[in-house]
Amino acid sequence: MKVLDLAIVSDNKKFRHRANFLAQDFHFDYKAYSTVDNFFCDETYKLVTCVLLDCSFCKTSDDVLELTRDAKKVAKESYLIIVVGSMFTADTSNAVKEAGASLVLLENEFFSSSKTEFVLSQTIRSAFIPVKTCDLIEGTKVSFPLYHLMPANSRFLKVIKPGMKVRKDFLERYEPIGELYLRRESFNAWVKYSTNLAKEDELSVARLCRLRFLQLNHSFTILTLLIGDQSSGTSFNKGRQLYENVRELCGELLTALKGISDPWTIVNNSSIGDFGSLERAPAIAAYAGLLSLQAKIGDPEEVMIGALLADIGYLDLSPSTTFKIRNNDIQGLNAEELMEYRKHPIFSLNQCLNRKLPLSDSIKSIILQSHERTDQTGFPHKVRADKIAEEAMLVRLCWELDSKSQIRFGAIRAEIATLKEDLAHSAMKEKGNYSPEFLSKTLGVLQPRNSPIFS
Repeated sequence: MKVLDLAIVSDNKKFRHRANFLAQDFHFDYKAYSTVDNFFCDETYKLVTCVLLDCSFCKTSDDVLELTRDAKKVAKESYLIIVVGSMFTADTSNAVKEAGASLVLLENEFFSSSKTEFVLSQTIRSAFIPVKTCDLIEGTKVSFPLYHLMPANSRFLKVIKPGMKVRKDFLERYEPIGELYLRRESFNAWVKYSTNLAKEDELSVARLCRLRFLQLNHSFTILTLLIGDQSSGTSFNKGRQLYENVRELCGELLTALKGISDPWTIVNNSSIGDFGSLERAPAIAAYAGLLSLQAKIGDPEEVMIGALLADIGYLDLSPSTTFKIRNNDIQGLNAEELMEYRKHPIFSLNQCLNRKLPLSDSIKSIILQSHERTDQTGFPHKVRADKIAEEAMLVRLCWELDSKSQIRFGAIRAEIATLKEDLAHSAMKEKGNYSPEFLSKTLGVLQPRNSPIFS
């Protein structure tokens, strides 16, 4: 039997149209069911990664709870998203989660925001996390399964089972491929495996850097889902705890990166996600932390936090806007979409403040100013050049570096050192983008031959 990425369960044409378009855009393997019974009776698939269940037609909370429990019985291992009518309260949403829902979305959120895109990309695309084959050590035993992504049909083939030892012939076969995958639920086991291999040599430190990056990515996803969850009264304490965990991981990643000779390549080879998507935030944050450290601009941890949170407001953008951003078509935004896009830094800060995250003034400035320009053509407030924080300029510069570093279909991966130098040249040529004082601090770092050594 096969594995299905997404099951769409709804008899509402508008709902199915929205979900179908999203699934096609992300190239998910999906199937739409017009009735709940049709979905419950379909035994074609061994596993459904994610179920999107439309309960917006339900008149009472008891009806929603009954459908949720029934769906969970059928799809025990699936990530279950329940879409409910906007009139339901936070108490109802909490009860639905207790009944088995992984996430509850309000109907207006489903149609008018991009939260569904983020959640599905995380639960489906990130159901499997890439790990480097070189981080496996011959003779060690693994407690988790590992998979190979077959390029011909984009299916995952299990190549090692829990309890097996990593053999020499296994490494010889898969090391040229470079990456294997583990399921997200095996992530903690991978952390334990990698931590137990800790040594002082540079290869071990590089392995630790990749581990810390994956941990940051994982924790950032959880924090983002909490910040964007309007369906329930999640405690402010939980939000602060998650925020502090992310901040701690930023510090640990920076500490690990200081221990290797080429930290930029580590970040470039570890990053996950599509251009213009919120999943790119950890990569941008890691670049920004490195540049802050090397150029001595601001507090590196605060710069990383600001970079992580700067685009949280994408969740509030309309699906049509984020579709164009994801496809690198900002020029194609119509007037309404462009106005919305230019407000997203405000949305980002408001989302964080609504969750009472303990942001410093510096972090708030980074979030609000990371899209401003010295010629006052940026957004959202067209801030004067002398009022733009250098930390915010740094985050935008790293956003540009990240956009250059990603591999497009059919393209060859460029060396990160070359990309940094190209960015330095373009930043010098373009007037009105960055201040001369800022460029004098950062260009030497971006150009490898002049790069300062970590102190």
